[in-house]
Amino acid sequence: MSAPERKQDPRGQGPEGRGGMPAGAPRQPAFNLHGAIVVLVAICVGVHVLRTVILDGAIDRWLIVNFAFFPIRYAPGFFVPDLPTLVSPVTHTFLHGDWVHLGFNMIWLVVFGAPVAWRLGWVGTFAFWIVTALGAVVLHTAIYFGDMVPLLGASGAVSGFLGAAARFGFKADRRNPRHGFAAPLMGPLASLRQRGVVPFLLIWMALNFATGMDLFGLAGGASIAWEAHIGGLLTGFFAIGLIDRGPRA
Repeated sequence: MSAPERKQDPRGQGPEGRGGMPAGAPRQPAFNLHGAIVVLVAICVGVHVLRTVILDGAIDRWLIVNFAFFPIRYAPGFFVPDLPTLVSPVTHTFLHGDWVHLGFNMIWLVVFGAPVAWRLGWVGTFAFWIVTALGAVVLHTAIYFGDMVPLLGASGAVSGFLGAAARFGFKADRRNPRHGFAAPLMGPLASLRQRGVVPFLLIWMALNFATGMDLFGLAGGASIAWEAHIGGLLTGFFAIGLIDRGPRA
């Protein structure tokens, strides 16, 4: 007796369906970024285009003076409770030094921010961005209290999303990216015991330190606030437990 033949679907579709997917299986969406991440990337890119292409130098300097973060604003004799003092701890995240600075931050935001955003939702993602930005400037101010050099860039907030991802052991649902981190949130110590988490964080911190010290000669003399990155990372690592409303391990 000959083996049964697999009949071909008249539309050119076998039992697996088009593209080798099982028949009846849900189609994967082509676009897997959460809308909150898209909005954050759009704001960062839009602001940089505005500053570098549309606005003149005088207006750009006005933006830096009023919306970048200056530690000296909070020193005795300089503190004034005006709008820049109130908003710059967050608005500095939307200002970047150049396109390379912006590009690296947006890549990291997409990689680590997307699964966290699917977990937290719109409100939770924006709240998490604000909290991690504040954590970054707190550590930066503690180290550079009274400094007149501005802090700008999304690195601190983006590092917070990396810290949050570590609490899930970096284990996102790769089969369905829109599930994000669907597993229960682990405690700080439990997450650090997950395979690869501690080595990854140590390597990331070492690279931040090396970049901040310009050991590779890539900064071109520019000052890179690696301390703010560490502040954002630590804030995200612990703050995710306060903002996340998903299941706990």
